[in-house]
Amino acid sequence: MLDRQRGKIIFECDVCGDTLDTETGDFNEARALLEREEWKARKMGSDWLHSCSKCGVPSERAPLAKASRLL
Repeated sequence: MLDRQRGKIIFECDVCGDTLDTETGDFNEARALLEREEWKARKMGSDWLHSCSKCGVPSERAPLAKASRLL
């Protein structure tokens, strides 16, 4: 998930919930950091899924894994 807080972009892993604070509001800079930190982004239908370097490539089941953690 991509979120903007106080003008800065934050990525959240759709699998485990870890976050990557980019400290920038510029999308290109944020995306470059995402790649440097070895996070992955994948478009599934109309949504973009993001995952941290520990979780790997996001899949269709990724949001379900995060949702089940909250129950």
